[in-house]
Amino acid sequence: MANSVSTQPPAAATPGHSSLLRVIAMVILALIVLMGLAVLITWLIIKPKQLVYTIENGTVSNFNLNYNHLNASFDFKITVHNPNRRVSVYYDSFDVSLSYDDQTIAFNTLEPFHQPRRNVTQLETKVEARDAALSGGLSKDLRHEKQSGKIQLDVRIKARIRFKVGIWKTKHRTLRVLCPSVIAHFSSSKISQRTYCDIDY
Repeated sequence: MANSVSTQPPAAATPGHSSLLRVIAMVILALIVLMGLAVLITWLIIKPKQLVYTIENGTVSNFNLNYNHLNASFDFKITVHNPNRRVSVYYDSFDVSLSYDDQTIAFNTLEPFHQPRRNVTQLETKVEARDAALSGGLSKDLRHEKQSGKIQLDVRIKARIRFKVGIWKTKHRTLRVLCPSVIAHFSSSKISQRTYCDIDY
């Protein structure tokens, strides 16, 4: 005769325990919503304005193009305008590169800095091309541009930034700046040509 095995259903959670879990979940959800609303309202009250980047035409020195390899120094003045009255900006990294006909030919990294509110910062920037390998066609175009006395470049900036409002700092964001068709002269020029840049972050 087979032994019968009795099974019992698991004990159900007590009503008091379930209610406590629901209350905790609702409180956590409410805190998340309130924090999100606080950040949104603060951001709307501050009304942050877009940063403004411009770049002045620069100069080229120590230009040497040999066997399709380029060495040169490019000097530019980058102007950064923070128009915000309540927002300052921390630049934790700041990379500048130059491209000619969509090929990067020079690169440099600037020191981190902090930009206060309603501030205009001017960065005297030297970007070096060090034995940059070029195609034959690109080398030919650069030689032609040298004969004309000036070269047209795209200046690109990539930075890791944080915004600060009072004691609150945002998480890191990646700032990308493109300054197209910037003119660099092979000799000192009094002609001032300002280029306005496109910004994304």
